Formats: sequence, structure tokens, C-alpha cells
Amino acid sequence: MKTFYKLLSKLFRLFLIFIISLIWCRYFIEDLTLSISLTIIITLIIDTIITLIFAKKTERANLKNSEIEKAENYCNKFIFSDKSYAVNFYYNLASKRYKARKLSKYIIVEHRENNVLLYPFYKFEDFNIEDLISTYNYAKKAKVNKLVICVNKTNANVLKICDKLDIKIIILDKYQTYNKLFKEYNYFPQEFIIKTQKNTFKNLIEYSLNKKRTKGYLIASIILLFSSFIVKYNIYYLISSSILLILSLFSFINPKFNKKIEDNILD
Repeated sequence: MKTFYKLLSKLFRLFLIFIISLIWCRYFIEDLTLSISLTIIITLIIDTIITLIFAKKTERANLKNSEIEKAENYCNKFIFSDKSYAVNFYYNLASKRYKARKLSKYIIVEHRENNVLLYPFYKFEDFNIEDLISTYNYAKKAKVNKLVICVNKTNANVLKICDKLDIKIIILDKYQTYNKLFKEYNYFPQEFIIKTQKNTFKNLIEYSLNKKRTKGYLIASIILLFSSFIVKYNIYYLISSSILLILSLFSFINPKFNKKIEDNILD
């Protein structure tokens, strides 16, 4: 079923790109066969570019709205609790499958050859380079082969440095942690709900480009497109229709970019 949905999504995306391209190819090229042929080529090129740019999605993009809310509430619980709560929780989580050893700030997941240091590092601010250095030093002292850090959110520069260090480091934000650990191990912390009411420009953009808006943009663009064949100054209708189709396409694919996180995090 999931594969079928992906196929439909792919076909719909190609359809939107094809319509946008065809509008302008037909406007500049009178020959129907040539314009359709060129449209197909442009469609494939644009779709390939979109695939390459947005091939990697954040874990948040793969979660339902209810799961996103839960992931945030779980993270709040760690932030607003004593540090021992997070350590105890992750120790119990790791112990469901592996032999684990609990220390004051982190957990050692023991394997025959390669041990893993699991470090819950929760705060409101981004996990930054100084935090990375701190956890890295703990990992070096513990002589582990992998360091897994669970955080609220991380600074983009941190991920660039991780690949250059001599220990394998995986940093999971609250959404990745929910998906890769909580769901995978079927073990969840308590929720801590913070009631907030925000009406920001970012919220407006997210609302306007939400996937639910795809259908509305598509219908409006089709109406304008057909109107362009009637009205004398049809260039304005073509431009407006194209803009709406682009909004429809962008709302549908809702691109998110992030580094793909491997499965079996604690192996």
C-alpha cells in the first residue's frame, strides 16, 4: 500500500510539472508535436533535479501530525526533568535488547567488540559544537566505537564536524529519536505538554504551503489556464496559472532535507 501511494505521488508530481512546462512550451512553440516532445524532456529534467535535491527527507516529514506532537512532548519531558530521568529512561530502553551499563550522564551499550555510548543531551537551545566536544571527550574516555546523542535540535555546523572525527557519531533530534528509538523499541517516556499559541509568519507559510492546499491551487490554476484561451491578454493568465501550479507542486512535495539516519541505531 505504501509503495502504491509513492507511485501515485510520483505520477501526480510528474503531472504537475508536465502541465506547467506544457503551458509555456505551447505559448512559445506553435507546433503541437514539438511542444509536447519538449515538454516531456523538460518534465523529466525537472523531476530528476527535484529528486536529487529533495531525495533526503527529515524524520519529521515521515511522521504524522499526532506523532510530531508526541515527539515534541516527549522531548519537553526530558528538558523539564532532572538529568537522571533521561539516563534511566534510555538505560531501560537499551536494556530491552542489549546488555547496558548506566553511568551518571550516559549509557554504555555493550557488544562483543564495538561498544556504543548513548548520551541523552537535552536543552532548549541547539546542540552546538561545544556540546559535541564535551560528549566526544566522554566517548574517548569510555573507549567506545560509536557515539549516539539524543537532542532537542542541533546546529547545522555540528553535523559537518561529526564526519571528520575518529569516532562514528550519530546525532538524533527529537523527531529522529522518536522514529528510530522510541517507535523501534516500542518504549516511550512520559509526555510533558506546553501550551503555546503562536501566529507567526512561519506558521502562515507552513499553512499556505501545506500539502492540503495542493488541490485548491491546482483547481484555481486550471480555471485560469482555460480563461487564458478566451481573454485577449492571456499572458497574465498564463503567468498566474503557472504560479499557482508551482505552489501546488511545492505544497505537494513539501521538500525537507536532512542526513539519512541508519537503522539499528544501537548496534
